[in-house]
Amino acid sequence: MDLASLGIAKVRGKLYTTTKYNDSIYGEDVKRIEKTYFREWEPKRSKIAAAILKRVKDLPFRKNSNILYLGASTGTTTTHLSDICTEGRIFAVEKAYDPFVKLISLAERRENIYPILEDAAVPERYAFFMDNIDFIYQDVAQRNQVQIFNTNARAFPKARDAMLILKIRSISGKGSEDEILKREIAKIDDFRPVEVINLHPYSKANYLIRLKKS
Repeated sequence: MDLASLGIAKVRGKLYTTTKYNDSIYGEDVKRIEKTYFREWEPKRSKIAAAILKRVKDLPFRKNSNILYLGASTGTTTTHLSDICTEGRIFAVEKAYDPFVKLISLAERRENIYPILEDAAVPERYAFFMDNIDFIYQDVAQRNQVQIFNTNARAFPKARDAMLILKIRSISGKGSEDEILKREIAKIDDFRPVEVINLHPYSKANYLIRLKKS
């Protein structure tokens, strides 16, 4: 995987995204080297960063990707995707008001972030004003995580790639992680899993599922 082509640098075990913005979003370190800023991408704050350090085989987005981000929260990962997808757009869906206010603030400073205050379980409320979504990223802490993903995948049929974070203990507090993981992956429609990454030790009982349209 060519991280450099995406503007991602790995230095002494730490990840950085290159950016034109000289600002720290969540307390991360920002360095300037010549005319380029490098923002540290902390794996305990971003599950994609954790997956990279756990050696995910491929990142299915590019500089011009249009991303549907379900469960964007306060925008930690959103801003790193903003750094990477400089020619695309990140549609950040969040239903809780307090983190959404943070997303609004980020969108005022970054031209490719589009915050959406909505429930990810009801894509018909926002799908009509988005086009050319080619990648879906979901990080939602609800029991029906897979159902939410399936509903959005049907609403955005042009998306060929996805990453789904399965938060095992949000689904069930009982049973083994492996049993729940296998059961939930079997529920995914229209996409096939190409990679499953346990995000431990950066994130407990959370798995990143790389998906490809069947």
